[in-house]
Amino acid sequence: MTDDIHPICVERILVSLDSSSHSFSALKAAVELAHHYNASLKGVFIHDSKLLNLANMPFIREIGEYTAITREISTDGITRGMVVQSRWITQTFYKLTNQTGLHGEFEILHGNIHKIIDQEADNCDLLIIGKTGTNPLGKHRLGSTARLVFKEGKKPLLLVEENDQLGHPIFVLFDDSPVGWVSLETGRDLMDTGENLNILINEDSAENSRNVQKKIRSWAIEKQINIAFQVYKTDSFERFLDKIYQLKIGLFIMPYLIGDIKQSLIEKSLNKISLPILLIQQQACD
Repeated sequence: MTDDIHPICVERILVSLDSSSHSFSALKAAVELAHHYNASLKGVFIHDSKLLNLANMPFIREIGEYTAITREISTDGITRGMVVQSRWITQTFYKLTNQTGLHGEFEILHGNIHKIIDQEADNCDLLIIGKTGTNPLGKHRLGSTARLVFKEGKKPLLLVEENDQLGHPIFVLFDDSPVGWVSLETGRDLMDTGENLNILINEDSAENSRNVQKKIRSWAIEKQINIAFQVYKTDSFERFLDKIYQLKIGLFIMPYLIGDIKQSLIEKSLNKISLPILLIQQQACD
């Protein structure tokens, strides 16, 4: 392959945090990747203006989780809760970064969560968030914030679920396109010596699959890495996902692709996989 292919370039990492266990797993992944890339790390906690506005609406009540007693939702109560959360998250952020010898910056912001993340993402190279937020019913599926960030498609995005850990095996959902090759190079960059890079190849066309595998083998020889192919057909893609459904350590890398069929593969992966998912949404470094 040519020398024009490079992994994503990460000098600044942004991790958006809340009080969920998914968010804590995202923070641990952010610290690990900041060390890998020798990148700066910024954490943010956002006081949600929508939640505060909700408390001002008439007839809004909350039900106690254990008592089932209904009570009014007050702005003061929500604000106090946010302050307690932000203090705990701030302490957790600095405790983890200090323990690992990493210099991190943390900021508490106020406003619309999605808009603020969108603004902050302009100043980062990699965005990391919890996959499903604080809703326990949305396990594996994208939370509302993650889905909005995903649709923006601005920067590489790492989605992390509760108890997820970065590690091996590493899977790459390959597409023979510029961003697909960047995804492949990014997988190589994150490999440990002696590990295999597992590459998923579409086999709807047997001839095309053979040609793609030949190109990737040449690339792997050039890079001196071990690879393993796993082929799939579009109509049976979910069967492969079932095989890795229970994995909690590793990484699943895929390019952001346009087109109904390719978008369907991405959606199935996002909703089915419990591994950390790295979505490559931009070209590599120059």
